[in-house]
Amino acid sequence: MEKNTGIPYEHLARKIFDQIVNQNSVETIDVQHDVLLRGTKTTHQIDVYWEFEIGGIKYATIVQAKDWARPVDQGELIKFKGVLDDIPGQPRGVFVTKTDYQKGAKEFADKSGIVLYELREASEDDLRNRIQTIVIKLTAYVPYASNFNLILDDEWNVNEKKRLGLAPDDIFTMKISGMPDEILFTDGSGMRQTDAGEIINSFFPKELRELAPIIKTHMFTKDTFVGTNDHRFPTVKVKGAQAIVSVSKAQDEIRVGDDIVGFILRSVIDDSEQLFSKDYRRIK
Repeated sequence: MEKNTGIPYEHLARKIFDQIVNQNSVETIDVQHDVLLRGTKTTHQIDVYWEFEIGGIKYATIVQAKDWARPVDQGELIKFKGVLDDIPGQPRGVFVTKTDYQKGAKEFADKSGIVLYELREASEDDLRNRIQTIVIKLTAYVPYASNFNLILDDEWNVNEKKRLGLAPDDIFTMKISGMPDEILFTDGSGMRQTDAGEIINSFFPKELRELAPIIKTHMFTKDTFVGTNDHRFPTVKVKGAQAIVSVSKAQDEIRVGDDIVGFILRSVIDDSEQLFSKDYRRIK
């Protein structure tokens, strides 16, 4: 592969995204570089794996970097989508290259929710034509969920208490504390069906947009149970779950002064740019 940066392109992408993940708006849980992740079918080499938390919900992003002199075609995005689908937890995908993307690749990425970036060294023309101040407007949509509750199957639970010889007014604490992906819903045999994190994620629109607080409800179509903290009554039957969800819009403005630009990261979707110095510092 042709190298124009003087350093491995994957290393450059890692340095740039290190600057992006070290922002105050999210709580970074884990960042790994050049890591092997086991999927449901095979193991995948990942350039950058970023796990973070917003509003008590964990998210994961996988960054794939390609140091190519030719535009990325649709086939590469289809392969990348296969990697994302194979890794548990439905991670978000980010594809980075120093060249452009073919039309089919852009269309496939847009439909698949993959974010496309161009990352390249700043050229002499970039520096020569650069104005004194550049204003970059950034927009982010932040999902938030609260008041996660279960809809109990009261009739089944009352009959189960009778069968077990328990008083009708006995109250048990259910295992719904901890991270959303730790709150498990099982079938009658104890096999996992889903978790609270997956249910909460289903409440948000696929394409995030501003959303006023609203109660969302998920009803189960099969017999579903949640564990309790009492061995006398180990599981309760639930009909569904609900939560209050919202999406807030956050905007920021970056003003770039006289710092020497070393690298340019351009979003293919909205054509916005982020500038970085030669020592990988984000220029604000």
